[in-house]
Amino acid sequence: MIYLKFNKKAFEFHTEKVQNIFDEILDKGYIKRGRPSLNIHLNKDFLDFLHNNATDLISGKPKRLLEINKVYENIILSDSEKDYIKNFFLQTGYGGFQKKYGKEFLDLIGVDTCVYCNRNYTINITKNHSRAELDHWFPKTQFPLLSLSFYNLIPSCHSCNHIKGNPKIDWDNALNEYIHPYFKENNEGFSFDFFYNKSLDRLNVETKSFKKNIKTDKTLNFNKTKEIYNSHSEKELRDLVNLRYKYSKNYIKILTENTFENLKISKDEIYRTIFGIEINENDYHKRPFSKFKKDIIDKLLRIDKNLLD
Repeated sequence: MIYLKFNKKAFEFHTEKVQNIFDEILDKGYIKRGRPSLNIHLNKDFLDFLHNNATDLISGKPKRLLEINKVYENIILSDSEKDYIKNFFLQTGYGGFQKKYGKEFLDLIGVDTCVYCNRNYTINITKNHSRAELDHWFPKTQFPLLSLSFYNLIPSCHSCNHIKGNPKIDWDNALNEYIHPYFKENNEGFSFDFFYNKSLDRLNVETKSFKKNIKTDKTLNFNKTKEIYNSHSEKELRDLVNLRYKYSKNYIKILTENTFENLKISKDEIYRTIFGIEINENDYHKRPFSKFKKDIIDKLLRIDKNLLD
């Protein structure tokens, strides 16, 4: 998973657009529903709640969002009112924000690959649409009120946005058990590794969390990181191992001397040119498979070539 840096411009853009949506609700006191549209007048307690919590609901951090959601759940509403509010937030989250402003919002965030897997590009491919989707870290089906919250919108590829399905997670305690992309926590990193079965000539991707951190392990399992990368093991991983097998321990040095003779080129540029990756952690998001290939190459440089024979 890639650490998602806070972007002030994206935050301000999102806040302005969503605040306008909330202001319209508070000004009118109703939401529209159906075709032809009907004006559904909202419960006064809900309007008071929205007035008092709109700012935090838009820009509050994940822990605060859970607190607000609990307050909402204690408001006395009829089943039909709950249904109207849920559908409004779900539909507005997509049609009112993502469809209208999603492209510009994602451009401002500036992440070029999926935050969860780093294997698919999420850059714009047409004028009005982007390849990225906005995943809801707190699922929108269970937390519709958070459908428009800044810290609940995570840039992802289509696969990662849907691969998790509906896991049984205690969402009230999720922030203590799983890593949220916007918060880089100490000692909770991991590295990619691999195991080579000689008899079967099979390569298996492994993941190792630093200090065997349970929170990191649960996050990797939740994002199906190992399964995703094992699906590429006979392509991306096999190519790297084959290069290591064919060349000496200093194969990168040999390749660079032969290919870039008399050129002044940095290590970053070498990896970018030969392997198509970024090796600076802050730049992993720019190119697919960057962390994976960097970790595997580092291991291949450390191990004895005879182990692969």
